[in-house]
Amino acid sequence: NSTHYQFLLDAGRAAQEEGLQCYLVGGYVRDLLLNRDSSDIDLMVEGDAISFSHSLARRLKGATVVEFKEFSTARLIQNELEIEIASARKESYSKDSRNPDVTLTTFQDDMSRRDFTVNAIAASILPDTFGELHDPFGGIKDLQKGLLITPLDPDSTFDDDPLRMLRAIRFSSQLGFDIAPNLIDSIKRKARRIDIISWERITSEIKKILQSDKPSVGLYQLRDTGLLDIILPEFSIMGGVEIIDNMGHKDVFIHTLEVVDNA
Repeated sequence: NSTHYQFLLDAGRAAQEEGLQCYLVGGYVRDLLLNRDSSDIDLMVEGDAISFSHSLARRLKGATVVEFKEFSTARLIQNELEIEIASARKESYSKDSRNPDVTLTTFQDDMSRRDFTVNAIAASILPDTFGELHDPFGGIKDLQKGLLITPLDPDSTFDDDPLRMLRAIRFSSQLGFDIAPNLIDSIKRKARRIDIISWERITSEIKKILQSDKPSVGLYQLRDTGLLDIILPEFSIMGGVEIIDNMGHKDVFIHTLEVVDNA
């Protein structure tokens, strides 16, 4: 995408002028390596992302910045582009809080706190090293395997942000990737942690599962990990063959998933 490419060149020059390390991170890098279209550009800087976003907006002319100071991030909007720019940071949730505690950190620590190794691949956008890949946790190898695995211990990763349990299932459904067995075990243990996540974030992941080519993949995984009982109990209780007048009737859960796939 020429528009994206030009933006990344401009952002890289601006970062170099300010003496900042700046990287393209997350899903955009993953999708580039998978030859998938992507529109979600996320940049990470080692430094003050909000200050950098304002200086970049002045450079681009006509761009606006929306600040999220409590998360050390900003959204830069220019015409059809919406770019998320974040400081290298760590996030963690307390046992009963819906909002994370955010602390600034290094590039390496930022990569380690990401959800899955396939999303912990970064590309430099500085002019001298443009496109240079950084893959500290072997995400490219896991991309080739079609495997979702966490950079660190999955219990710790899911404790940091319980929505990642749903994201594992969503990515599996969207990309056709396998979820590592130790992640499945961890999700089963941690399923109740999803209670602290807002319904807006949960709903967004459910919609993305439903928009995948075969939603039943994700919906079966939600059932098998115990998450479905918590987030869609009305759906979960459909399972089982009903006996009426000594006749077995179809399992409504399985039938519903077949209809969802066909739709």
